[in-house]
Amino acid sequence: MNTFLRILRLSGWLLLGLLLVSLVVAGLLVGLSQEGLLPFHDAGHWQVVLDDEVFEGLALSSEQGFWGFFAAVAGVAVAVFCLLVVLPLVLLLGVGLPMVLVGFALAAVVGVLAVPLLLPVLLVVWLLRRQPVAASA
Repeated sequence: MNTFLRILRLSGWLLLGLLLVSLVVAGLLVGLSQEGLLPFHDAGHWQVVLDDEVFEGLALSSEQGFWGFFAAVAGVAVAVFCLLVVLPLVLLLGVGLPMVLVGFALAAVVGVLAVPLLLPVLLVVWLLRRQPVAASA
């Protein structure tokens, strides 16, 4: 039980660390793109039309203030967290686990097929290695 708690605690700390790393990466990406050091601010043109009113140029700027920047950081943080945690888990459980199960199934089939071939060999080895029993008078 103690080992299980250690593993659980380690998993929790790793998850928290990955979350913090994703937040830092998101903040850096959004901040660098705001300063124009990354080409994310020039990703193309789009517009939103709501009740025949056209909203253009809804890029993240100083007009949105702190909450706009916070929303951008949160969105990028979720994306980075998904890349760091969710994608490896999906690949591990969706691809790796079936491959392991197929490997175990193949090993079982090979084991069942190899038993008739190995039994005579093991019998000969046993006969050669056994110590003769002394006859009692």
